[in-house]
Amino acid sequence: MSDFLIPKGHTTSTEDVTEKERLEYWIDLICDEFVQLDCSTDQKTDFWGEIRGCELDKIWISEVGASRQRVIRSKKQIAKSTEREFKLSLQLEDTGIVNQDGRSAELHPGDFALYDSTRPYTLHFDRPFRQIVLQIPYDSLAEMFLRPENITARRVSARTAVGALTSQFIQSVAGRLDILSHQERGAINQHIIELIALAMSSMSSLRELDGRSIARTAMLERIKQYIEINIRHPQLTPALTASHHHISERYQRMLFASSGTTVSRFILDKRLELCREALENSALSDYNITQIAFSYGFNDAAHFSRKFKERYGTSPKDYREKFLSKETA
Repeated sequence: MSDFLIPKGHTTSTEDVTEKERLEYWIDLICDEFVQLDCSTDQKTDFWGEIRGCELDKIWISEVGASRQRVIRSKKQIAKSTEREFKLSLQLEDTGIVNQDGRSAELHPGDFALYDSTRPYTLHFDRPFRQIVLQIPYDSLAEMFLRPENITARRVSARTAVGALTSQFIQSVAGRLDILSHQERGAINQHIIELIALAMSSMSSLRELDGRSIARTAMLERIKQYIEINIRHPQLTPALTASHHHISERYQRMLFASSGTTVSRFILDKRLELCREALENSALSDYNITQIAFSYGFNDAAHFSRKFKERYGTSPKDYREKFLSKETA
């Protein structure tokens, strides 16, 4: 078996115990490293296993090498635990099989698949194997998909362009964990999540009829809804909306570009639209124009007037007078 990618650092191995104790010790190891699991094997002698792991900001990245085995995450174990995360298995050597939600993903070197710790799953390895396993906070990935349960146990092939890119990037990161700065780890953490979302949403089985990915469409709608709910806050900015949804501003710009606009333009248009409706409302005639503008997130009266005229071709004052005069005529 080839050398591990992850530097020695955090390493646990069955070599630390006698052969008789190895399987039981291995079960304890994988439960400590991942979630509560059962493990069985028909290999009575020479069983071995090694795990190396390291935290990459919010993602925990591990490399596992071991003898043939079957790993089970049951309803009983789920009931006893509080973990809520996605796991990603990226096959490095031999073959692994991920089963969850009635689907089965057979992984060959470079391929990967996701599975959810909150629902039962099984992992099968018929021969000695090596994998990279990512533990990803559930919400950081689930928010990018309309139905997160649809992305589990689906093989992303290393033969596809985006699959190869994602697989190679994760492997490259694993081999450089000991030289990455804290700032670099945070940025790379986000890039990995975005690449995984891109890889999953590129699969034809997860596309909507209009060709846009479920992941991108769902995330875009969530951001728009968040903007509409918080439109009155002057502090509402593209940086804030991206941070709230655990995505980068670059990825957010890509989402809005697909709908022909930008985050800033969407916020501005929504504020102008609400101000226009308020200016048309006779019940709000006691409020001056500045009060209305400020109540919908503007903090500069001159800026509001200029943007309103650009959008509607007249000043807020003239628009209000003209509309209300029609109403009373």
